[in-house]
Amino acid sequence: MDDPEKRIPVLCLGPKGSGKTTLLKKLQNAEGIDNTYSPVPTVGTNIYDVYYINKHGKKQVLFIREVGGEMAPLWHNYLDGVEKIIYVVDTSNLCQISAAAVLLYTLLAEPRLKSAKFILVLSKMDAAYRQMRNEALLMLQYARLNTELSNAPILLEAAPLTGEGMDQLKAVLCDIKIVNTF
Repeated sequence: MDDPEKRIPVLCLGPKGSGKTTLLKKLQNAEGIDNTYSPVPTVGTNIYDVYYINKHGKKQVLFIREVGGEMAPLWHNYLDGVEKIIYVVDTSNLCQISAAAVLLYTLLAEPRLKSAKFILVLSKMDAAYRQMRNEALLMLQYARLNTELSNAPILLEAAPLTGEGMDQLKAVLCDIKIVNTF
């Protein structure tokens, strides 16, 4: 039986400027992001609690810790006990994707994360065009990851400023079945 007070530990990682903070602010506040909001690189960590009703009608909490991209060398300090990883990649910045891939592979190879659910979020889809998405997936070698890993990342596309993909992200985080739209 689910513990109504259980906080599900989630870690949000990705390179600097990939859109982690904006994504999590939108996830936490579905009504929207204040138009005066101007993101700045996260130095350190941010904590977000996202509440939802589980399949048994009980209130649950996703305890999401965002660790800044600048802190990638220290990410390993935050991996213990994590059940889910949101890994954010900026699809509008193809120059950053190779570095993002190396960081992702390092996480996928981490023994402490063998049972964690990985969610690969292609962010800023409103600023990218379809070919950039395809190039990003090619550079990340997503097709290969999908066939060779038993715990392959779930792929989602998101544009937090417009709200696109946010319902799918919340559904995956809350273990609700979704239908892929791409």
